[in-house]
Amino acid sequence: MNQQTEQFQTYFNNLIAQRQLSHGYLFTGDDLPGKRAVVKSVGQALACPSFAEKGQACQNCEVCERISADQYPDILTIEPDGKSVRVDQIRELKDWLVKSPVEGLFKIAVIEAAESMNPSAANALLTFLEEPVANVHMFLLAKEAEQLLPTIRSRVQQIHFQPDDQAFIIEQLQNQGVTSAHAQIIARFSSETVERLVEDYDENDIQNWFLALNQFYNLLATGNRSAFVVIQSRLKPFLSVQQTLDSIDYLLMLNHSTIRQLTASNSTESPKVGIQAKFVQQLLAQHSLAITHLLNVNQTLFEVKQRVSANVSPQLAFERLAIKLCQWR
Repeated sequence: MNQQTEQFQTYFNNLIAQRQLSHGYLFTGDDLPGKRAVVKSVGQALACPSFAEKGQACQNCEVCERISADQYPDILTIEPDGKSVRVDQIRELKDWLVKSPVEGLFKIAVIEAAESMNPSAANALLTFLEEPVANVHMFLLAKEAEQLLPTIRSRVQQIHFQPDDQAFIIEQLQNQGVTSAHAQIIARFSSETVERLVEDYDENDIQNWFLALNQFYNLLATGNRSAFVVIQSRLKPFLSVQQTLDSIDYLLMLNHSTIRQLTASNSTESPKVGIQAKFVQQLLAQHSLAITHLLNVNQTLFEVKQRVSANVSPQLAFERLAIKLCQWR
């Protein structure tokens, strides 16, 4: 098991421990074995009798072993029928999801190669995502988020599994004139976003953008009401709809990195992982952050992304974000 998979397993263990597991996730990237391992880990965490005491599944009990062997009745995986996931498969999945669990207190549905859903299947799935059922969790596995309908993407939380050859991607970006520091950050976005950022790359502009977002995240993570002021003073030049969506993805990556480093002492991962590792380390050294608040930051960012995707004013959406997180704190 690679380090990235362990990081995501720890991340989801924290979500489950705090009862903040969302109804829908989109796993992107080429690491299919890693995606499958994380989904199984989620199922084990939800079902394992030892989870409440240890904060992670034991991996050894009869339930954990059956989940690992794909023999648990409340976890269902859909794979393409031929070249695509068809509408009748999604309809059967929906019928299965609304029934009570057989053994546990939850149901997990996994759609592999979700980008292969034909239009009818995608629209059938959308009707379910719009009205999620309690204790039902959907995991969509795809290589690229952009290959799915925007309406589906806006209703699930995206987590990108980085390729093992990220060093090669960084080298390619540097060959295109991107500085080393920026290349390491940009490489963590989806391929479509990478292309867009490289096409419009200006070292000073992107540096100002990252610094403004770092400051904004620092204030959000610490519940500082000055976050509202930063929207006007530093973020306003970067509030086009597309750049706002990119900004939210960046803030989500920062938050994931912060959660991973905060929980590193309880796992085998290195503390120097994730996006902007040095910035995150300094943040954690200067402030005592609560994991419950960071998980709330994650959920609120996701909600803001939904609003912006639904044509809510980016500035208004960010202002509501700042107000909500400061009040929560």
